[in-house]
Amino acid sequence: MPSHAPDTPAVSVIVPVRDGGQELSKLVERLAAQTLPRSRFEVIIADDGSTDGAAATLSGGDGWLTVSPGPPRNPYVARNRAAAIARGGVLAFSDADCVPEPDWLERGLAALEHADIVAGMVRFIPPENRTAWALLDIDTFLDQELTVRAGGAVTANLFVARERFDRLGGFDDTLANGGDQEFVRRAVAAGARLAFSPESAVWHPARATAGEFLAKVWRVHRRHAARESRAGRRPAKLTPRALVPAVQQVRSRRRSGRALGLDRRRLGDSGLRPTVWDNVRALPLMYLLVPYFTTAAQALGWLEGRRQRRARAAGP
Repeated sequence: MPSHAPDTPAVSVIVPVRDGGQELSKLVERLAAQTLPRSRFEVIIADDGSTDGAAATLSGGDGWLTVSPGPPRNPYVARNRAAAIARGGVLAFSDADCVPEPDWLERGLAALEHADIVAGMVRFIPPENRTAWALLDIDTFLDQELTVRAGGAVTANLFVARERFDRLGGFDDTLANGGDQEFVRRAVAAGARLAFSPESAVWHPARATAGEFLAKVWRVHRRHAARESRAGRRPAKLTPRALVPAVQQVRSRRRSGRALGLDRRRLGDSGLRPTVWDNVRALPLMYLLVPYFTTAAQALGWLEGRRQRRARAAGP
């Protein structure tokens, strides 16, 4: 971890937001209660064109919190803009809907002593009504441990030295989705040591309804397929095996070392133990509905990417 002058913070916390509302206020409260002394970190809220006024009402009092406003673009534009004014030798990224543990920063900085990029644990806050959709959300998304094994990480909980971030050119802000994974993979390809820190944790609310969960699945897979298509590659889900979704799902979960039902390790990270009834409700969704939905999203993204690639090749 790079050294820093006594009058500058050790770490700059960067949080992009668009219309964060009460979630943003809760995040700021938890950041104010960090075990790391206030003098050792600053918070930069990267406002991506909010219209609810929540970011504008925030105040750091002693100057520890700054709001960096900008027009509505995407979260990677906002993160890069905040990084450009950050004073800390380390950049710590999180999201407006995350709730960090009190020792989040302290643990993350300690882990960064032994790595170049640290991806911290993301746990889930389950809804009061334990729906099958919430369990699927926890099983499916933000598994930093598994993602790090594959050479990636997400910015819900990510630490990186400022010097390395700058040297790599920051996030690719032409991407609306997946820019965090692209940045981390680029860093690893350039020789960065990536590590997972279970001790440095934040909490994220689980999506409790079909609409919330499926909208997330649709966005992720459509945008992924569009990127792959623009690069001249066929998305992974658009193969003959996609016609037999159960087989594809079994192969995918086995390759990643995950359970064939709801993953006990992943749900256990959030203090949950899946029951037989939980699996009865979740498995038809996991092996039938979600794979077909994913394939449809990737098919649309693939077509969008092909159109964009043809338009780019045709020129002005």
